[in-house]
Amino acid sequence: MIFNTVVAIITIAAGSGLLYANWKLGSRQVVTIDSASGDGNIDLPAGDLSAKNYLITGSDNTACIDPDSPFAGGFGDRSAFGERSDSIMVVRVSPRDGTAAILSFPRDLWVTEAGSTRKNRINANFNKKDPNRLIRTIKQNFGIPIDHYVNIDFCTFKDVVDAVGGVRVPFPFKARDKRTGFKVMKAGACATLRGDEALAYIRSRKYDFYDPMTGKWTRDGTSDWGRINRQQDFIKRMTRKALDRARTNPKVASEIMNATLENVITDDRITPLMLLQLGQAMKNYDAGTMGSYTMPGTGQMIEEMAVIVPELESEIAKKIIALYRGEASLATRASTTTTVPRPVPTVPTESAAGTSGATPAFIGAAATILGALGSRTTGATPPTTSPATTTTIPAVVIEQNPRGIVPPNDPACPY
Repeated sequence: MIFNTVVAIITIAAGSGLLYANWKLGSRQVVTIDSASGDGNIDLPAGDLSAKNYLITGSDNTACIDPDSPFAGGFGDRSAFGERSDSIMVVRVSPRDGTAAILSFPRDLWVTEAGSTRKNRINANFNKKDPNRLIRTIKQNFGIPIDHYVNIDFCTFKDVVDAVGGVRVPFPFKARDKRTGFKVMKAGACATLRGDEALAYIRSRKYDFYDPMTGKWTRDGTSDWGRINRQQDFIKRMTRKALDRARTNPKVASEIMNATLENVITDDRITPLMLLQLGQAMKNYDAGTMGSYTMPGTGQMIEEMAVIVPELESEIAKKIIALYRGEASLATRASTTTTVPRPVPTVPTESAAGTSGATPAFIGAAATILGALGSRTTGATPPTTSPATTTTIPAVVIEQNPRGIVPPNDPACPY
């Protein structure tokens, strides 16, 4: 009798968790996107574990910025900049082999706009409530299909960072950005970044560090390249902490889910069942193994604009594109070990459009929240899967060294 009572209580609790998750996920904002295969078929089999590409974009929302914050001046009036996304990433998640990777597209990447012969910066194709032109532009220029779409804004990013208790980042040298207000004035600090401070850090394009050898402040001259790599490093740290805390603490899991769903926009094919199955499949995923890449390119001046022309014929680009097309699997995850900061050469990627600052992106929908939900609420059995296809695809090793000033891997300063 006692045993049956306990089983009944557990069953009810698990069912309640699923109902709550279903209600929360069902209340998100959704948009409709084109089918990646072009056939219009959007039905997913139960427990689909095939690799998927998630387009992750960031957008401005200063409604949640505290006007009394020491970082408030770094945000300014965003209305004059129009609707642009300074963070465009494609996250590839492969539940079958437990891998994931981030591919960033520099916002000044010079591309052909979908359905035309017109050239423009890639972020000119962004519309957070209708991402199809951006999706088509990525497919037309790089041959990379997009299966799902997630848009994150400032408020979501801040709330998720705060929900996990902040994210720790090592700073071998003092660092600052006068434009965003970010500063760490103690060399060797393991700083816990929260809320507005975390935003000020990952938005930094004019990142300075104090070089004790010269006794001077030195600018990271890579601008967007350095910022992209710092964003990817921060995403890994935040995802790892969110996964670890949410798996063992239901309150943290709930807070992360609330923060993520309130201001997130997704496509209408991201269903609660699909995400719960994905979370179950990725519940043991180690975010520290996540690959992180940036589409290679060269800075040029075109039509009096500073842009980045993609280097599609480079070996790195070919391997990245093959991976995201599903023509190759990720054999070896690139090492994230970095050296101590040092002066780096300037690349001509500064532009007038760049003054708006970066918008952070976060892959919570794929791993952070639902990895916890899957392991906590879906019960003991993993999702059923369709018979695995035995098609063999070549494995690739992608080694792309980060550009700019990026935090080192410091065991004394975990996430």
